[in-house]
Amino acid sequence: MPPKAPVTVQELAEALQRLERRLTNTPRLFLKDVLRRYGFSRRTLYRKLKRGEIPRPIRFYGPLWRLEDLEEAELRGQLPPPMSA
Repeated sequence: MPPKAPVTVQELAEALQRLERRLTNTPRLFLKDVLRRYGFSRRTLYRKLKRGEIPRPIRFYGPLWRLEDLEEAELRGQLPPPMSA
């Protein structure tokens, strides 16, 4: 396997900007909020994550889901309609 090319400062800055936009431009839901929203148990939620049936969370002081990602998955039929908002 060839060695990875070093990351430039510009690439690092762009990656940080993308992460900042993902974290600041949309509401985020904690694990308990997602469980309540869909009526899933923790085990069901993690099983669906493993199967790729729901969007991956952002890892930032624990899992955080972007509301926008969850709503898109609802529209595609990957998630049921929310039980509560």
